[in-house]
Amino acid sequence: MMGEFLGSKKSSSILFVSNKKGQFAIEAVLLMTVLIGAFLVLTKTAREKAWMAQLVSKPMTRVATMSGYGTWQEKCLGQGKSTSQSLGKCHPNSIHRSLSSDPK
Repeated sequence: MMGEFLGSKKSSSILFVSNKKGQFAIEAVLLMTVLIGAFLVLTKTAREKAWMAQLVSKPMTRVATMSGYGTWQEKCLGQGKSTSQSLGKCHPNSIHRSLSSDPK
């Protein structure tokens, strides 16, 4: 009687079958199904919200500004001016420089 209580009696129920040969394969298939589903949902959401475009657009405009105007700044205030100028005025070659050989 005591042995039955501790679980020493073998159950013939289908839930307690000790054949686990295909368990790894079934769990692998289930895990792959879940991961592929999560990947598909993530890529669909990324496509709808245009995450790649947002990720790439700001650096590309900064590089375009640098190659076109020679400055990383997005706005140009100029030297000693409070109003915004065009980015062409911010190019290093357009900045007025005083010569070091000109003592004033």
